[in-house]
Amino acid sequence: MSDPAATLVGMCGRYTQKLKADDLVAAMSARDETGGGVRESYNVAPTSTMPIVVAEPPAAGGGPGGAAGGDSGAPSGDDRSGRAPAGRVLRLATWGLVPSWAKDRAIGTKMINARAETVATKPAFRAAFAARRCLVPATGFYEWFHPGGGSRRGQPFYIYPAGHPESGGIFAFAGLYEVWRKGETPLVTFTILTTGAAEGLAFLHDRSPVILPAAAWDRWIDPAADPAALAPLLRPAPVGVLAAHPVGAAVGNVRNKDPRLTDPVDLDPAVAEAVELAGGPTVAAVDLATGSGAASSRAGSAEARPAGAAVDLSLFELDPADAVTGDVTARGER
Repeated sequence: MSDPAATLVGMCGRYTQKLKADDLVAAMSARDETGGGVRESYNVAPTSTMPIVVAEPPAAGGGPGGAAGGDSGAPSGDDRSGRAPAGRVLRLATWGLVPSWAKDRAIGTKMINARAETVATKPAFRAAFAARRCLVPATGFYEWFHPGGGSRRGQPFYIYPAGHPESGGIFAFAGLYEVWRKGETPLVTFTILTTGAAEGLAFLHDRSPVILPAAAWDRWIDPAADPAALAPLLRPAPVGVLAAHPVGAAVGNVRNKDPRLTDPVDLDPAVAEAVELAGGPTVAAVDLATGSGAASSRAGSAEARPAGAAVDLSLFELDPADAVTGDVTARGER
């Protein structure tokens, strides 16, 4: 039987987490409750078990099962007391949200993404959006360019923090998590929120994952925060945050995990022409803020940044008047 994740390449349907456990814990300023389960991955696909960050309950003694502790397997962070979270906790969860009311966990393969525009009202996501928000640490993600918009086989691109073409930069996707208790053991799952296409990425897809500025991380995961007040965060990444380059077709197979998957490749001339016509980059690495090549990238790539350096998203203007954009549903996104 083929891997169910193999056909789920929507936006966002693949990402990378290149940091070692210690670097990830430091980058996220989180307490590690993964039991040594953090691993680097250059090809994270749906159904993968990956680290997420949740809020630690403010009550003393709150353990992995919530404020009362225990062995439920649920992440910390369900406290609704109105008190500020005590900190961040790194936990493991399976990509593909399974609502608590679902009869079968298989529904998770259809729930890898949640549209920001409807997350507060959709039955599958509204409870999690109200109280179980998380951060999904990532160092980049993949998306496929389809000439003409209809080709099944596309040209993959790797999108990453500008100035961090290797493993130096970490950002956080806005996520939701749930705990499904109908199996033999509780199953913790997550989904990644998407919004309109980020500046410079529309040639790839109408949607892009929501990337949260570090200053908003605690506000996002705070279970007592007013969900309506978080709406301004659910917007495309601003100009200057992301860069992209084409990569080889090997990333299309979820079994491939080689670090070289993110290496830039030269485009076939016909594909390069189609990418250029669609407004995308055709050189090895392009800063999406300026359209310039890697050598003249705005953030600069000559000076290596420390592993796990948080990406500067200070360009975000968190104006409540700014509307969330986009209205296109991708596969795996409800």
